[in-house]
Amino acid sequence: MDSDQERHQALQDLDKVLTEWKDLTLAENEKIVAGDWQGLEDLQLRKADLQRLIEKLEVAFSQSQSLSDEKKASARRRLKQIASELLALERKNEAILSERLAEADRQLKNSSKTIQSLRHVQKAYGNGRLSFWQAYS
Repeated sequence: MDSDQERHQALQDLDKVLTEWKDLTLAENEKIVAGDWQGLEDLQLRKADLQRLIEKLEVAFSQSQSLSDEKKASARRRLKQIASELLALERKNEAILSERLAEADRQLKNSSKTIQSLRHVQKAYGNGRLSFWQAYS
């Protein structure tokens, strides 16, 4: 395949990769809702690989001389629309993740208060009170 065919193929490959990115983003949403943090991390690693591929394909597409300016402009509009959709999905995931993080933070603070209270109660049952009861035994 010559370089112009490869660049034309880059546009088709870019579509496939962006579709895969969308699928991963939807899967991330499921992982966030389920609290599957390891699964989420695995998906993030896959997306990091895809990001490098997207950058490579974008360069190949922009350097393509086999596509007319009109076709390139049309493809760019479509890619921009896809990117907007993906950004909306990413922002939704970010909002849900922020909510989950805030809830975890509230639980951690509540647990810290509980631990502090238990330590205070434990001190009340400490050696000083024991000697008080020993005096009557």
